[in-house]
Amino acid sequence: MKIRETKTALILAAVLMAAGCASSSKKPDKITTELLSTPKEGLFEKGKALIERKKYDAGRKYLSFVFETYPNDPLGRQALLMVADSFFKQGGTTGYTEARFRYRDFLNRYPGASERDYARYQFAVCYDREHEKPDRDQTSTREAIEQYRALLREFPNSSHSAAANARIHALVDLLAEHEFAVGYFYMRKGAAGAALARFAQLEQRFPEYGRRDKLFFYEGQVLQRLGRQDEASRYYSRLVEEFPASEFAKKARERGGKLPQPATASVDTGRKSE
Repeated sequence: MKIRETKTALILAAVLMAAGCASSSKKPDKITTELLSTPKEGLFEKGKALIERKKYDAGRKYLSFVFETYPNDPLGRQALLMVADSFFKQGGTTGYTEARFRYRDFLNRYPGASERDYARYQFAVCYDREHEKPDRDQTSTREAIEQYRALLREFPNSSHSAAANARIHALVDLLAEHEFAVGYFYMRKGAAGAALARFAQLEQRFPEYGRRDKLFFYEGQVLQRLGRQDEASRYYSRLVEEFPASEFAKKARERGGKLPQPATASVDTGRKSE
């Protein structure tokens, strides 16, 4: 008997044993009998149909059996991916976590699969769906960015590249917003020096941050509190020049008008002692 056939026989034997362990006089239940007597193609189609009807638990029984019994068969590979998709469709913390495990299993098992870019993209999206608000922990955000970038490195021409790039941009902005939230927290607590350090770090690390108008305004504020009026004026002038229609531009004009006008456009973002 071939190795593959031996493995299949062992799995089938295990299924039969599990079905009969409760009572030796009992016959296998309907699903077990169906799993043992139906060709893999039929089991796959039934599992797929159940998933499409959102009967996820039932559908996964058939698909998992196909994958576990025929892991090296193209149909088994498809079954694993469909199980992952079913958890993804369910959503929620448990659904995304379970989906991630299956997508990762697929990526580890099938390095040359044609569906690999899709699995990599979905793996990233699972983390993406779990990202927190800017004032919360950003571990999932960072992991999503890394997995999107992994997709772009491995499959630069993937049909999912454009979506991955868009999400990277949005998530990087979220990380920047997190940095801003920390700086704003320090500012409200009266720690102007710590706030300025955080704002300066944000400006340097995230040059494409989408709310630089807000950042410039609050950098100007903390510089004022630190008595660095010339630098504050430069930030307000830069805000008005670069973002004239911003909601913060009017406030900057009011504050900047009361400060000495900057001699140059350069701004020192280094932290100085209070």
